[in-house]
Amino acid sequence: MLTVYRGAARAIMNQARVVHQLPGRLRLYIPVLERLSPDWLRYQSDLIEIIKRRPGFRAIDFSILSGRVLVCYDPDQITPDQVLQWFRRVVLMCCEGYAEAPFQSKNKIAPFLKRMRAQSRLWL
Repeated sequence: MLTVYRGAARAIMNQARVVHQLPGRLRLYIPVLERLSPDWLRYQSDLIEIIKRRPGFRAIDFSILSGRVLVCYDPDQITPDQVLQWFRRVVLMCCEGYAEAPFQSKNKIAPFLKRMRAQSRLWL
């Protein structure tokens, strides 16, 4: 089952691409975001917190309507390639964690996100 989630995560992130770039600002297109339920928005701040554990991220804004992610970052601390690599890493880790503890109900996602925040410290 873990292999299925890893494969799905890789496929999702292989579709991700940079659509616009300025120093300190990057806009990504991740098609799977367009298919997310509006219920997902309640977990957006937790995911942003996990992503921002990596030094250099200033702000992140997801749009499930357009499938785009706006990332503001410090170009002295992180490069655009590192931004995309970190997104890929977070998605893979979340999918692996999800496979280890699939959710039977929405209220079980909070402990999962708490564990992901703790684990993200180990990747730095």
